[in-house]
Amino acid sequence: MAGPETVDRGPLRAIQGALGGGLRPGEVGAIHARAGVGKSSLLVHLALERLLRGEPVLHVAVQGGIESVRDAYESIFTGMHHAQKPLDRAESLLSVERHRVIHCTRGRVPTAQGIETLLQSLADAMEFAPRLVVIDGLEPTVAEVAALRDLAARRGLSVWCAFTPVEAVQNAAYDFSLEMVPERALVWLHVRKGRDGAAELAPIRLESPTFVAREEEPPAPVGGARVKASECTIYSGGAHGSEAAFGEAAERWGVREVNFTFDGHVQARTRGAHPLTEQELAAGEVSLAYVSRRLRRGYGEGTMIRRVLQSLWHQVGAAQVVYVVGAIQEDGTVTGGTGWSVELARMWNKRLWVFDQEKGGWYRWNGEDWVEGVPVIDAVSICGTGTRYLSPVGRAAIDALFERTFGPKV
Repeated sequence: MAGPETVDRGPLRAIQGALGGGLRPGEVGAIHARAGVGKSSLLVHLALERLLRGEPVLHVAVQGGIESVRDAYESIFTGMHHAQKPLDRAESLLSVERHRVIHCTRGRVPTAQGIETLLQSLADAMEFAPRLVVIDGLEPTVAEVAALRDLAARRGLSVWCAFTPVEAVQNAAYDFSLEMVPERALVWLHVRKGRDGAAELAPIRLESPTFVAREEEPPAPVGGARVKASECTIYSGGAHGSEAAFGEAAERWGVREVNFTFDGHVQARTRGAHPLTEQELAAGEVSLAYVSRRLRRGYGEGTMIRRVLQSLWHQVGAAQVVYVVGAIQEDGTVTGGTGWSVELARMWNKRLWVFDQEKGGWYRWNGEDWVEGVPVIDAVSICGTGTRYLSPVGRAAIDALFERTFGPKV
């Protein structure tokens, strides 16, 4: 089982002092933040740490469907355990499936009484008795918190609720209260209420893609709001089209390139080539069925497309900000294999910009929707990727991005 590694590397490692090892039976905790910060991801972390010890967990989601919740577990688990062999990861994920029940309410906000009814039904029909209940999308009133605490005490379980607050959070109502606060490419986890008598903790730095806690202080901003070209690195694949254009611009302005490649991959750019080993490729292993569900289009089991997706995992994972050239579809996804880099950036809470060649403008993902804007490069680590079918408009947008940031190139 992978449980001990999760504790060592996951978000709870840094707050064990305040949590005293986690919620105890009869306790209710809150996770709150504005939309798009990563509350659902943190909730999955908390559930996984129990599941990987063989403890049963009930996951209640107010929004979304079962497949999207399952996908979140698979993505976060794979990101945290990429060093495991694929077979070992598959066995661990199977154990997660066996110990977890997902219930989606399709927009109906559950009550403590409704949760108790559900628990009784699961006990009667499946002999399933969770030790932890996580509820994504419930902002309980003070009275509901008390009712949940009573329910948890009677059934010997603990409860986490994650929500975007409508009003000021009554931290005192909970046994624990955690707030997630975004700052540029990072998220800071604040323990607003911890266990009585525990030492007060400083804000904890959580970094995408896996929200692994980091102890070091974040680097000071470089050059004010922007960075110097000599201090910036662009991560890409060096393929024909958008990636080559990003690389050409990087070379003209003196930006360092890292272009991930692998056996059989044809690169248009070899400057900064970084061949990925089989072990490194395996770190980005992903189910093509999962990718197909996320992008709502089919992908075959061909080795090349799988390796391209694995390479994108490294490109996006290394960057603080992701810049993509492509076309945004009506469902919010982006066309082609490039769409996977967009989905990774959204899942991992990266700052994300897409230049839509059909609309002729840049769009920023704000956590809920695409918003038109004009980006600059304001991070030392960026990803530049996109369609192979780069138009003159797309190429001009890449050059203009570098010129806005670093000034005209003589």
